Amino acid sequence: MNSASAVNPVHRSRLVMVAKAIVVSQSLAIVYLLTSVWVTVAVAAGFVALVVAVKALTRASRQVDRIFEEELTRQ
Repeated sequence: MNSASAVNPVHRSRLVMVAKAIVVSQSLAIVYLLTSVWVTVAVAAGFVALVVAVKALTRASRQVDRIFEEELTRQ
């Protein structure tokens, strides 16, 4: 058994989320070390806004795809 087959797809998404959280927290730590607390808070707010926007656009894209698929199958 190789290491690729040892990771379940369910665990893979958790690993990706943990890896992203580590990268974001390290990025914020670097910003904090190079600037002030207020700049770090602003960058963190930007990260949150970016994540929310990407999730909303992804959800909207899926809904549009589903609507187009339904409409095209009717014709």
